[in-house]
Amino acid sequence: MKTFIITGVQMRNKGSQAMFLSLSYSLKAIYGECEVIGFANKYDVPEQYTFPLMPYDDYTRFVLKYRLYNVPLLVPALTRLVGIVKKNDKWHGKVSEMRKALRKADAIFDASGYTLGSGWPKQSGRILLDTIRLAKRYKKKIILMPQSFGPFNWGEADDSAFVDEVKKELTYPLKIYAREREGYDCLTSLGLNNVELSPDMVIRENLFPETNQIFMEKGDSTNEYPTRGSVGFIINKNVFRIGDPSAVFDLYAKILSKLIESGEKVYILNTSTADEDLVERVLGKVKDRQKVHMISGEYSSPELIDIIGRFKYVVASRYHSVVFAYRSGVPAVILGWARKYADLAALFQQQDYVFDIRSPNAAHILKGVEDMAANYESEAKRIKTGLEDVQASSVVLDAVNALDQQGSATTVTVHHPIASASVNGQPAAMLM
Repeated sequence: MKTFIITGVQMRNKGSQAMFLSLSYSLKAIYGECEVIGFANKYDVPEQYTFPLMPYDDYTRFVLKYRLYNVPLLVPALTRLVGIVKKNDKWHGKVSEMRKALRKADAIFDASGYTLGSGWPKQSGRILLDTIRLAKRYKKKIILMPQSFGPFNWGEADDSAFVDEVKKELTYPLKIYAREREGYDCLTSLGLNNVELSPDMVIRENLFPETNQIFMEKGDSTNEYPTRGSVGFIINKNVFRIGDPSAVFDLYAKILSKLIESGEKVYILNTSTADEDLVERVLGKVKDRQKVHMISGEYSSPELIDIIGRFKYVVASRYHSVVFAYRSGVPAVILGWARKYADLAALFQQQDYVFDIRSPNAAHILKGVEDMAANYESEAKRIKTGLEDVQASSVVLDAVNALDQQGSATTVTVHHPIASASVNGQPAAMLM
């Protein structure tokens, strides 16, 4: 039975969770029976899931990087100490289990969303580079699944040395899939020849599990579902970090007020405790705030897809909330800042509804909301047509075929329906 490790994921961030689920279930569709192990940075009670998770976090990465397991009795003592300090025993015995998994794995797939680029500190990128080094040490093939890369301009003294380090380590992966043209250009400018363009897995892969497939037990549902035909509103705390906070608060409040005045039934979908205070501050600026409904709580990514699929359109700032919307054929007015938003929208001819939050022109954005209210039905049809084109191919199957060509002359047997991976050597989704 094949064994695969997926790195770069966490369960608390539902976009990251969705990437893991998309990759995991596509691998199982291809191989029929295989073991997929998540090396996850953050998760709650791994026993609740139907798949194995191991804590690939600051502690275990440190132990693995410096091979502390070679010092007799050191790792058990350190693990006990860390467990006492953190009041958590999740690391007990896990280093040895992770080493065993690394030894038997047939390949490693990294499903980071965005770590290697100057939008984040270099340390985030170094985590990805350390994962590649770990794969190299265990002589395992590694493929970097669709994610964002670049730009590489931190404006720091060691930029040049770090970019050299990036180039050196990124020559090792069998394939690197860049989600955006900007990332593709950044990587190929380093002379890398193992880079391809591909949309995000969650939008490109047709397969995705139901909630009851990912949990060992599912209790009575207390989910709040919006009225069909209402409008969803999704805030992202990073918007306030990237843009001018005062202007962003005012913009959000103006959009909500406009939707209320237009007679829309509006739901704020808030699934992150980090956003709760921001939601309250935005609502504090809305005159008829009692007319804004709230959906909050802990939802899995399949549940979020179901919830978002009930809206007629959304106003959203979280990348994967837009992915979830498009996957369900729901249009979105996007308030973003990075190229990933524009490139995603372009796949569905939705560029006119992408707005840069770094220079919010309230009148311009409100006009975009007004246009969406008038055209959401035709935009939904356009998105559904685009989705058929994007899902006509599978990046996971493309990656598996690359592994197979490296490993043996045998043919990969697809056990469940999954689209062919390319057309004339190019990902079908890129030929639109």
